[in-house]
This record gives sequence, C-alpha cells and structure tokens, in this order.
Amino acid sequence: MATTKKERIALYPGSFDPVHNGHLHLIERAAKLFDRLYVGVAKNPGKNPLFSEGERVELLKEVLKKHKNVRVVKIDGLTVDAAEALGATVIVRGLRLVSDFEDELLLDMHNRRLNGKIETVYMMPTQQFLYFNSSFVKQIVSIDPQRLGDYVPAAVLKRLLKK
Repeated sequence: MATTKKERIALYPGSFDPVHNGHLHLIERAAKLFDRLYVGVAKNPGKNPLFSEGERVELLKEVLKKHKNVRVVKIDGLTVDAAEALGATVIVRGLRLVSDFEDELLLDMHNRRLNGKIETVYMMPTQQFLYFNSSFVKQIVSIDPQRLGDYVPAAVLKRLLKK
C-alpha cells in the first residue's frame, strides 16, 4: 500500500527589524527540517520600526534568495491565522535566553487556544548568536555602524547605513 508524504510546512514569524545573522541562523536550520518554510514579517504594535514592512520583506527576500524552500510573506492579523492560511502546521520560534521563555510560553498558550491544530517548535541558536537582537543592532548602527559586519548581512548593513 503506497502512502503519500504530507508536505511539512512551517512559519517563522517575526518583526525582523532589521533581519540579523541570528535570524538567518535559525532560518537556515529550520529550512532543513521543513519542506517549505515561510518567513513571515509581522507587525509588532509594541515596537517602533526602523524599516517599513515592505522594506523588511524586500531585505529578507534578498538575503534568503539562495534558499529554494524558503518564501517570505507579510503577515496581517494573527500569526496562527496566517499559518493556517499558508498550510503551515508549525510555528517556529527562536528561544535565546531564559528571559525569552516566559513571553514565549504565554504566546504559545494563546496560540494553542486560538488554533489548537498549530504546533510551536522552539529553536535555540548556537552560542555565537545567543545575544543577537534587532534592538541592539539598531543601537550599534546609531553609534558605530562600521562594527555591524558580524551582526548583519552586507545587504542589510548597506540599507542600515542609508537610514
């Protein structure tokens, strides 16, 4: 009896303002685990973005173009609704430090209540990227942008310098 393999689809949501090498590290690892990985640019009402949603989508597409199973999308509304609309059964989240855990736990509880069919998978970065975050990147660019080479891809650094 032949069985058909169901495509494994995941969504990695974030504000990605800006995308940094820690994000890319998780995307590359998640892309190996799933047949299709959507990277979703979401609004975060609690943040004051440096780049518009369109610019963030454009930057992600540029730095991820070599990954054939990764697609960049804009998320409007709730992440679980976007995941379902994309056919994703998994939401990928990065978990860096213990301080992230409480926020991620609460988010997961809400997501499961809103849509119990969507699972969340947490990925931890290697030590090299453990302390990376977009807020820190924005602070460095305002003080000493030439030191950002290890934090962001060249295309992102170029756009940051223009801002």
